[in-house]
Amino acid sequence: MQTIDIFELSRSKSVAEGRFTIDDLPQLREMLHGSDPRADVVWKAEGTGTRRRLPSALLTIEAVLVTGCARCGKPLELEITREVPFLFTKTEEEADRMPIEEDEDDEVVVGSTKFDVAHWVEEELILSLDLFPAHEDCEPDREKLQSRDEVEIPERVNPFANLADLMKKK
Repeated sequence: MQTIDIFELSRSKSVAEGRFTIDDLPQLREMLHGSDPRADVVWKAEGTGTRRRLPSALLTIEAVLVTGCARCGKPLELEITREVPFLFTKTEEEADRMPIEEDEDDEVVVGSTKFDVAHWVEEELILSLDLFPAHEDCEPDREKLQSRDEVEIPERVNPFANLADLMKKK
């Protein structure tokens, strides 16, 4: 696990950077489909001092992910580029008290002196994924969409069909 002191990074306006593979990002691996999910992720966290009286940083991610296409099932390469500004609080309560300002693009996160970078990057990548990633120009495999066995649907029985007979008996 790679950690950084996010408060020191912000204060000193320093830069931390690195690279992750799918082996470093287990939650992302679960989100990717197909027989051979892959990830090549380059990240950079740049301390930006203080904004809105809170430590801040800019996270930049450039990633190439390989997942299965939701339509055809063949490998699909996704290129993701994200640049997200963050503000860091010391506690969850402090984060909850932050007013929601529609004109601000900052993500508010509880920071730490041992901030897990892989988890941070992984969350941003998961948020970047389409629910059903697919090639722009492929067609679904119609054969896979057809059920192999024809299932006979039983005739629905009207629960009130015998009600008239029951009424006559009384």
